[in-house]
Amino acid sequence: MPRRVVATDPGDLPRPAVAALRARGVSVDVLPAGLDPVVAADLARDAAVILCGIVAMPEAAIARLRSVRLIMRCGAGVDSVDVTAAAQRGIWVANVPDYCLDEVADHTLLLLLAATRHLSELQAQLKADRWLNLELPAIRRSRGQTLGLIGSGRIGQRVAARAQAFGLEVIVHDPFLTLERAVQLDVRLVGLDELLATSDIISLHVPLTAATHHLLDDAAFGRMRPGVVLVNTSRGALVDLDALQRAMEAGIVAAAGLDVVDGEPHPDLAHPVLQMPGVIVTPHVAYYSIDSQLDLGRRVADEVQRALAGLPPTTLVDP
Repeated sequence: MPRRVVATDPGDLPRPAVAALRARGVSVDVLPAGLDPVVAADLARDAAVILCGIVAMPEAAIARLRSVRLIMRCGAGVDSVDVTAAAQRGIWVANVPDYCLDEVADHTLLLLLAATRHLSELQAQLKADRWLNLELPAIRRSRGQTLGLIGSGRIGQRVAARAQAFGLEVIVHDPFLTLERAVQLDVRLVGLDELLATSDIISLHVPLTAATHHLLDDAAFGRMRPGVVLVNTSRGALVDLDALQRAMEAGIVAAAGLDVVDGEPHPDLAHPVLQMPGVIVTPHVAYYSIDSQLDLGRRVADEVQRALAGLPPTTLVDP
């Protein structure tokens, strides 16, 4: 088996793994930034392992690979990799599903509190020298409000615990969460329609799939109560930005905290909704801490070394 390892880009996701592997004596080639996926695949076609950062690996790119045994996604999500195409070619796909759980849960609460307290609007007034002449937004007490979690996996469950400490009542829509586990978490399981209709705050914690793409569209926003707050630290394409803009203009959504934006890795940051009062955007950094980066590098390096030894990854995604 060839031992060449190639990182598809020099960005923040592969970088910790490249450093960890090089420290262990494994040579890693790092491709330039901004390559087309097919071009990146051509340059990595004779490698044993590909470290996949922000460069996608669609079917057309995977078809160019000759010796690759493992596509290692340097992160939790694998929506950028055509897992089915890889499986059909006998290529393992693995990820690191649990390296930044606390970071994302903390960032979710950061955005939730900033959005419900209308932090961006207050800061804008401060910058306009209105310390003594504030126009106070409609801020409600957190305690007693209902937080609806769409998805309640590892991160969603941590968000629930943090939110409950602030006195929020938590309801969950998740077909994979058992009633027994919901009781343990002190959350109430509901259908999606009920969650949309009764939540004061909605937070997204589901993967991006064909079924969840633009999960929050005009129809979904139309089922929400006026004044709802939206938080998304999962995947940008879960939310239709045009629909979110219409919902905010109609008074359905009062504020939003977004760490992810539709169109990544090159979103339209000039989109009108991202400029609206009440919208707080962070640049997809919920995963980040010095500690999570160290964990990511170590975990990826472990999986790569297993693959180089001919062993399947412990976090195998494809069958």
